Order: sequence, then C-alpha cells, then structure tokens
Amino acid sequence: MLLDKLSIFSLMFIMLYFIFLLNSSSIMIQWLMMEFCTILLISIINFKSKNKIVSIIYFMISSISSLLLIMVISINYNQLFLMKMMSVILMMSMFLKIGMFPFCFWMIYIYKFSSWKQIFIISTFMKFIPIYFFSSLIFMTPIFLYFLIFNNFFISLYTNLEFSMKKLFGCSSIFNSTFFIFIIQFNKTMFMLFFFIYMLIFFIMSFMLEFYNIKNNFFNFSKKSFYLFIMMLFIYSSFPLFLTFMMKWELIYLLNFYFENNIIFFLLLSSFMMVWNYFIMFKLLILKFKFYKNNFYINNELFMLNLFMYIIIFMYLMMFMLFNLM
Repeated sequence: MLLDKLSIFSLMFIMLYFIFLLNSSSIMIQWLMMEFCTILLISIINFKSKNKIVSIIYFMISSISSLLLIMVISINYNQLFLMKMMSVILMMSMFLKIGMFPFCFWMIYIYKFSSWKQIFIISTFMKFIPIYFFSSLIFMTPIFLYFLIFNNFFISLYTNLEFSMKKLFGCSSIFNSTFFIFIIQFNKTMFMLFFFIYMLIFFIMSFMLEFYNIKNNFFNFSKKSFYLFIMMLFIYSSFPLFLTFMMKWELIYLLNFYFENNIIFFLLLSSFMMVWNYFIMFKLLILKFKFYKNNFYINNELFMLNLFMYIIIFMYLMMFMLFNLM
C-alpha cells in the first residue's frame, strides 16, 4: 500500500499547516508552518523504511536551506527586498530546498534510493510548500530568470544519461518546478489547480509502480495496467491536447506579456527536449513490454509509434507558430 494510516494522518496535518501558511501574512509564521510540514514529511519518509539515507540527506540539506533563510531574515529583515545580495541568497536557499540547478544532484541521488511512496512525497508536498513560501519573498529578477531557464536546459539534457525510471521522475520533477514557480508568480489560483492535478496524476502512477513493484521495466504490468500507466504518463508529461499541456500553454501566453520572445523560445525549446526524452522512454518501454509479454513481431507497432511521435512533434511546431503569429 502506498500510504498507510499513519502516513494519511500525517498528511492531513500537513494539509492543515499548509492552509495556515496560505492564510498567514507573517513571514515568520509561514516559515514555521513550512518547517512543521518538512518535519512531518521527513517522519513519513523515515517510517518503516529500511534505507535511512533519503531522510538523513533531505534533513541535512533542508536544515542548511533553513539556516540561510533565517540568516537573511534576521540580519536585514526591513531591507530584505532592497539588497541584491540578500535576494541571491534567498534564491539559492529555495533552489537548495527543492533541488533545482545548481543543487539538483543531491535530489536526483536520493531518488535512486527512494521507494515510490517516498518519491511521491518528495515530488509533491516537499516541492509545492517551499515554492509557495518563497514566492512571497523572491521577485522575478533577471538572474533568477536565467537560473530557471538554465535549470530546464540542463535537466532536459541530463535526463537521458544512464536512464532509470526513478531518475526520470526525479529529473521531471525538477524540470516541472520551473513551471510551478512561473505559474505562482502570475496566478496563485492556477497554481493550486495545477498542484492538485499534478499530485493526483503522480499519486496514481506511484500507486501503480508500488503495487506492481516496478523498477526499471514493466514486466509485472498487466496489459490494461500498462496502457493506463502510459496514458497517465502522457498527461503527466504535458503532451499536446491533454489538460496539463493546456495549462502550460496558458502560462506561455501569460509570459508573452511580461518577457521577451527569446526567453519564451528557450523555455519552449527545453520543453521540447524534455518531451523527446519521454518519446525515447516510450519506445523502450513498448519494445520491452511487447517482447516479454507477447513474444511476437512488433514492426507495425513500431511504425505506429514512430508515426505518432512525428505527429506530436508536428503539432508542437504548428501550435508554436500559431502562438507567435497571433
């Protein structure tokens, strides 16, 4: 079972703390609520887990991030938004907390040792709560924007090196963090909606991977479960015509009013590169699944898969052209 009774009870408290965080205007109260949530989440990860590496590393990194944050607030609270150096430290504190570039390697490392239950918690609550907290402290400065864009470029290139399912989800979570940061800067209601959809889809996939004990292959999946998982992965990956894609496209539309076209272009290009990583994964998964489950020739299936890949790429290009011509 992905979540036991104790974990569900702890998550209920986390949601309660998160509601307090949403309704508080005090930075110190928000910080306390975030740290309470972090402690509860670490306890959930550590409970009934034979491998303590994940909780230890996350606790150490989170403590360093919190110390940096407290140092900035306590030293110069009144001029927090006026000093560029303080803004950079706050930015580094957030990137360290949620595992974004240049502090992404520790996050990818702990994904390799995590169970699917731990991956679900790390990829959802442990990212959304800090992102919401830091959104009230950090402005969209040029250096902050460049780090976000470079984060997506680096992750989209790094994902396909030494492929594994857990590494893929870790890199995808880091990649999507950029979009969540952009969304919350412009529309918090849209952020909450995206958060709920993302968490629901990730929960379904994590439950299936935990239930079938999937690591780097899909041999244990039944045929129906395999196709259901592929569909969930399409939605999670924000492929065109799915709801998550439409929400990201709405974000791109909003960004068009505030940033130059070259920034939007690089963001779309990194998204295209990440989508290509998913195409490679789909091809490998279908090859393995068909070979071990059915043991027959799959030339027609491969042809249809390649055709579908080119159709999706064409749709991306057409929508990009239409968007820029409007």
